[in-house]
Amino acid sequence: MTLIDGLFVNKGGGAVLFTYLLENLMKRADKDKFHFLLDPRFDIPASLQNNYTVIPNKTAERKRFYKLHTKDYTKVLCFANTPPPVKMKATVYTYFHNQKLLEAPGQKFKRMFWSQYIKYLYVKVNAQNTDYFIVQTPHMVKGLTEVGLKDAAHCLTIPFYDDKKYNGGLPFEQRRKNEFVLVSNPTPQKNYPNLLNAWEHLLTQGHTPTLHVTIDETAPAFLERVQQLIERGAKIVNHQYRDPRELYYECPYLIFPSLMESFGLPLIEAAESGMKILASELPFVYDVVTPSLTFNQDDPASIAAAVVKAMGDHSLPFPSVVTHNKLDELVALLA
Repeated sequence: MTLIDGLFVNKGGGAVLFTYLLENLMKRADKDKFHFLLDPRFDIPASLQNNYTVIPNKTAERKRFYKLHTKDYTKVLCFANTPPPVKMKATVYTYFHNQKLLEAPGQKFKRMFWSQYIKYLYVKVNAQNTDYFIVQTPHMVKGLTEVGLKDAAHCLTIPFYDDKKYNGGLPFEQRRKNEFVLVSNPTPQKNYPNLLNAWEHLLTQGHTPTLHVTIDETAPAFLERVQQLIERGAKIVNHQYRDPRELYYECPYLIFPSLMESFGLPLIEAAESGMKILASELPFVYDVVTPSLTFNQDDPASIAAAVVKAMGDHSLPFPSVVTHNKLDELVALLA
């Protein structure tokens, strides 16, 4: 029996990946050999029948569960970066997908990183309880080794994602002209301040490309900034929340100024949707795609210059995806 621990998974990209794995495991003939540990807030798919346990997503409750089942499983996969709180008889894999935790040790004296640093310390204390960390990209292996969580020999690079979700879209020449898309929550690493400053820079130069964003009520300062730019003449459409499929299929450009990503799934989705990609000049980008154009993510003028170049250079290359969906490899490891 294999335990799939998703206790701290309930929303966001982690929940998308977890659900994708779950649904594929439930299609197997040996699906009864998998048991799922779930967060009460997780939206349980109909395909999951009786082979799951729901407990409060508390550290103490998780530890109690593992102590009761120390010898019940031959393999364990923990999601959400968190190894088991006790040593298991089973072979244990931990899927690590939080770049911020790897940044925390070097930023521990900054208040905004304190909570991440506490989480990092918890992971570090329990790292001995996992045999392997599984990550999505080579730069995550480098990060894990640099902060001392595991050596490279015990880090497995197994990216997986739904590679059939975004295949299609209008031919590039039929797409809306000069429209740029960033579908992302307004978290600090997404770099919205520099992106909006770049759109102000474009406005002062007489350029008014359209920017599609998804900034919700959790970021009132950004909402106010967007409104101010709109009142000055900038073309910004804030959808707050939006399934990106229509935008990816109808708009020509993804603009991705992110400062850190464990994977950068939107880069792959945009490439598979037929978009051209303008992205940060950072290693995580090149781990997953060869972008059409890059910029200095810390410089609004550089971002603006890339936008102007994209609008004027119709020979800008399409991106290529350099990573691949290895779901079969992950399932083979667990089955």
